[in-house]
Amino acid sequence: MQETLSRDARAQLYRQLATFFVATFALSWGIFGSALAFGFAGSPIVILGVWGPTLSAFIVTAILYGGAGLKRFLGRFNARKGLKWFLPLLGFFLLIGLAGRFVGSLATGIEFDPKFWGWSWVMQVMVMQFLIAGMGEEFGWRGFALQRLQQLMTPFTATLVIAFVHLLWHAPTYWLGQGMHNVPAIWAAFFLLPWTILFTWAYNRSGGSILVSVFFHATMGATLSYTAFLPGEDVVPISPELLTMVWLPDGLMGPYLGVAVLYWILALYVLRGGFGGLGVPPAFEHPLAEQEDAGEEPTGYAKASGA
Repeated sequence: MQETLSRDARAQLYRQLATFFVATFALSWGIFGSALAFGFAGSPIVILGVWGPTLSAFIVTAILYGGAGLKRFLGRFNARKGLKWFLPLLGFFLLIGLAGRFVGSLATGIEFDPKFWGWSWVMQVMVMQFLIAGMGEEFGWRGFALQRLQQLMTPFTATLVIAFVHLLWHAPTYWLGQGMHNVPAIWAAFFLLPWTILFTWAYNRSGGSILVSVFFHATMGATLSYTAFLPGEDVVPISPELLTMVWLPDGLMGPYLGVAVLYWILALYVLRGGFGGLGVPPAFEHPLAEQEDAGEEPTGYAKASGA
């Protein structure tokens, strides 16, 4: 249930969100654009661009609430709550990925090659996904933006906003030759929406744990790579042409489509109330909530009235 917010409180949340989104795009796209302009698209410095959402969340929080607010925000990483989600998420996404790969192989006739699997490889990908995509994005998308959006609109509408912004944010990676999947943008969108619905479900059901969101991102990304539903970049290079392309060549869409359809089935099940539905948004904990406990008015956030 959404808390009844005063007009001032809503206006402040909208301003905070606008500041965060502008900062995220300015930081990430600035780095991506510089990498393209100066010819270091393959350089590790691009990782700083991937960290744009998290760095922007830190910067905006520090500006609004100072060091104490940033410390409280970091406390929502919540290792105790997040760790118990890790193995279930890993097993769940492995199962979905393998099933999707199998279904896609049956549908297209692409051979399912079990010799591909290797735990050392998937764990390497898991660590990379955790440190780069998970840590680099989730303090921003879920920890900062989703938390506030769900105070202003329904969880489903907030999910649509995050999905759109996330997809748009990824657009420059088609010029960088890395990042978003080497599939047409229309199919990236087809996959990203159910993925974001499941993200919201995990965030809300875990009580707003940012670590759960990081694990969710890392395990899903690693298992998708592990199940090899994406064609090799030597077969389908990441390029701007994928923005307008509809189908992948040589029937390579099959495995991707198989996984995406399974995610859609799960997402629709959640939207119909399965697994508890999208859940109740966690109570909004602005970074200086301890000031409220002491009877003080927190800086940068107007308290709700009429709740």
